[in-house]
Amino acid sequence: MLQRLLAEIRLGGTLEVNSLAARLETTPELVTVMLEHLQRAGHLRPYETCADACGGCSLKSACQAKGQTGARLWRG
Repeated sequence: MLQRLLAEIRLGGTLEVNSLAARLETTPELVTVMLEHLQRAGHLRPYETCADACGGCSLKSACQAKGQTGARLWRG
């Protein structure tokens, strides 16, 4: 399942936990746990805050998470 999640992430674009869960046919909670595991394993790095990350993101105009507060953003 972690390999499938990494494959989805490698496809690029803006990904949201609920859409990743639907693609992987699992729950958003499990996707969140897997993202945290991938961070601990060094495969992903979180941005400090969504506001900080959005300022430098080239995808901010196309982001599906815009307007949401508390969004967690990850980078490979």
